[in-house]
Amino acid sequence: MATTTTSPATATTNAVPWVLATAFTLSAVHTVYAAAAGIEDPTFTVTTPAAWLFYAVGFGSVWLARRQEAWARIGVLAYLVVLLAISVFYYPTTFTAEKQTVFGWFENDVYVGLLMIAAYSMVGRVRSSLSVH
Repeated sequence: MATTTTSPATATTNAVPWVLATAFTLSAVHTVYAAAAGIEDPTFTVTTPAAWLFYAVGFGSVWLARRQEAWARIGVLAYLVVLLAISVFYYPTTFTAEKQTVFGWFENDVYVGLLMIAAYSMVGRVRSSLSVH
C-alpha cells in the first residue's frame, strides 16, 4: 500500500491560500454584519467602492499565494505587511466603543492572527524561493 506524505514546504504552500481565504471571508462577513447592525465605518461599508476593491484585491491575493514564482511570493508578503500595518496602526482608530461587539472583537483578533500566520508562512516561502536562485 502506497503512502503519501506531505513535506512541510508543500503543506505551507497549500495552507497559505486557505488561511488568506478564511481571513477575507471572515472580514467580509463582519462587514455585512456591521452594516446590518448599523455599526459600520462610514468609509468602508458594503456599498462603498473601497470595500469592494479591498475584497477583490484580498481574494486576488489568495490566487497569487498559490503561485510558485518568487515575484508572486514577494508580492503577497508585501501585501500582508501592509495589511498588518493597517491592522495595528489604523484600524484601532476606527474600532470605536460602539463597534466593539463580541463578534467585532472575534473578527479583529482572528483576522489579524490569520494574516500573521500567512505572513510568517510567506517569509519561509520567499526565503526558499530566493535560496533556489
